[in-house]
Amino acid sequence: MSVDIQAEVADDYSLTSLSPSRASDFKRCPQLFKFASIDRIETPPNLYQARGTTAHLALERLFDLPAEDRTAERLYDLFREAWQELKPEEFPELFETEAEEREWGIESLEILANYLKVEDPTSFEPLAKELDMTQEVGSMTIRGILDRMEETSDGLAITDYKTGKAPPERYALPAFFALKIYALLIRIREGRTPDTLRLIYLNGPTVYELPVNDQQLDAIERQLTALWTAIERAIEQKRFPTRTGPLCDYCSYRDICPAFATED
Repeated sequence: MSVDIQAEVADDYSLTSLSPSRASDFKRCPQLFKFASIDRIETPPNLYQARGTTAHLALERLFDLPAEDRTAERLYDLFREAWQELKPEEFPELFETEAEEREWGIESLEILANYLKVEDPTSFEPLAKELDMTQEVGSMTIRGILDRMEETSDGLAITDYKTGKAPPERYALPAFFALKIYALLIRIREGRTPDTLRLIYLNGPTVYELPVNDQQLDAIERQLTALWTAIERAIEQKRFPTRTGPLCDYCSYRDICPAFATED
């Protein structure tokens, strides 16, 4: 269901750049995009964000080590070290008791351990990790951070870690939208088209892979251009329709979304 609403937007607001994740937000629900990108409404940090941020940092640092040191025990240590660094600044009041934090930590390490079930980190050296990308695509500026890029037996692959559960395979294709944008940025930046997109869901674990080619990336560039135009139009007209669906139950902004407003 779509609900069209007129929204307050600052008169001086203009679209200067777009991240792959925010592009995905607008495609999923323009109102979600407005809450996150225009209103910049902060949401309280939660257990899943803390786990994801900490796991990403631990996995990045794992590949800073010599291959022979990339063991399960070292990965767990890196997670603990990363959490001690992140907790004071980003998640200082996440847990009410030490017992709750300990339970979260044990569960997080169990999920992180799944990474070693789907990959052998001693068997390859990433070409890049946590790659900060700012790239002009036509008249657009796209900004984002790519988790990892590596050479495989099937060619160039780009990989994204997810600490949540994987969607059923029949619903997995939309999850590749952001990675396709990153593949486009790599093609423009490196002059080489990635061969494979990989989503690693640690809570499972599940790995989804999708081959990619120039025709698909040409189509993504057209979609991205159309999306940019649609966002600019929404800003100009101050209209950000809500699109309701099953994912609304997991949206951080559900309580303030006009689609779920209750009448007095």
